[in-house]
Amino acid sequence: MKKEENRKKKDFTKGITLIALVITIIVLLILAGVTIATLVGENGILSKATEAGDKTEEKNAEEEVKIAVMGSIGTNGELENEVLKDNLNKIENISGVPEEITDSSYPLTVMVEGKYSYTINKDGSIGQGEVVSREGIKVGDYVNYTYDQKATGYSLLAKYSGHTGDQILTQKSGMKWRVLNIHENGTVDLIADIASTDQTIYFQGALGYNNSVYLLNDICKELYSNSTLGITARSINIEDIEEQMNETGIAAKDAYNNGIVTYGKTKTYTGSNANYPNLYAKEKGSGIDTTEVKTSGIKVSDSGYTSPTTETSSKASSLAVTQTFYYFTNTPANYFKDYDGGNSTVRDMLFNIETLYWLASRYVDCASDYANFGLRRVSGEDFRGYALFRSSTATHNSAYCTRPIVSLRPNIKIEACEGENNSTNMHEISKL
Repeated sequence: MKKEENRKKKDFTKGITLIALVITIIVLLILAGVTIATLVGENGILSKATEAGDKTEEKNAEEEVKIAVMGSIGTNGELENEVLKDNLNKIENISGVPEEITDSSYPLTVMVEGKYSYTINKDGSIGQGEVVSREGIKVGDYVNYTYDQKATGYSLLAKYSGHTGDQILTQKSGMKWRVLNIHENGTVDLIADIASTDQTIYFQGALGYNNSVYLLNDICKELYSNSTLGITARSINIEDIEEQMNETGIAAKDAYNNGIVTYGKTKTYTGSNANYPNLYAKEKGSGIDTTEVKTSGIKVSDSGYTSPTTETSSKASSLAVTQTFYYFTNTPANYFKDYDGGNSTVRDMLFNIETLYWLASRYVDCASDYANFGLRRVSGEDFRGYALFRSSTATHNSAYCTRPIVSLRPNIKIEACEGENNSTNMHEISKL
């Protein structure tokens, strides 16, 4: 009987021990669950740590961009484009930095680590925006972009254009816009489907050369911007076209020879043929009273001024100029990146139209006895230029239309239309 009591005590003890073990396991499981939730839950330690790490990475990226921009501001208080390019390219894992930064590159959007987008303005200010998908959007598509309505036109004064009289340029209504470029950083460039105005713009002489790039951009800015979306319109320039060219097109450009000088080479003029528009002295490739040309300076699509100038021309004892002009007749479709063995949408958008238009880009063409200082233009299917001033002081004038471009930053959403995209069924845009 005593043995039986001992056995029951042992069984009872084992039962208590087993219950304790089960309770302990349950408690441990509960604690483990709490611990796991604390570590990996939505608001857990690991999530918080990851979030903090992301914020630190984002702040570091933002700081790097700010330092690059601040270090690119010259003594005149303005951004120096070449310095900015070099400083931005020092940032690890950055994208969206153009091969050449010009005044028309602004607002310039860059991306760091493939996810942090920053918009750099010409005045040195920096904005940040969310990058949106461009899925379903392709080059050539129509986008329903609307610009601020202007009741009054743009007054282009003769004292700036070099023309014989003042010109009033009015806004054209109902223009269609097409995708010209989709950049890696999410920025989308739209181009007016036709030249922006039925009116033509006259430029003439050294004044026309000095001011034309500034004025073309300013005209487009005033007539075709959208203040609600924060979009500033500008004129198309030569970089917009060259960016779309493939190796074949670039090789054709670099090999251009006018019978006197090859593209990119220099020629020197003296005596009565050594006159130049004042702006040219600031340009890369110029040499005033020296045979050594500037290896830095403003580019052909830089405005060169913060407001129009009344400066005209000057005379050098020796004028060295660099050939920046090249010419394509019936511009071939196989010069462009989207050439598919038969045609190019980009080529058709740029050249297969009847309207003739200016590009906001200057050029110099070296003739045998004098240099031609002119403005680039598209004439139907030809890629040309028009000489406004000769180093012999002869002047010329001509009139072409403007063709504006607007850039949709990565934080501007484009909603793809349903069905086939065309001029009546367009993609829609909205600001996030």
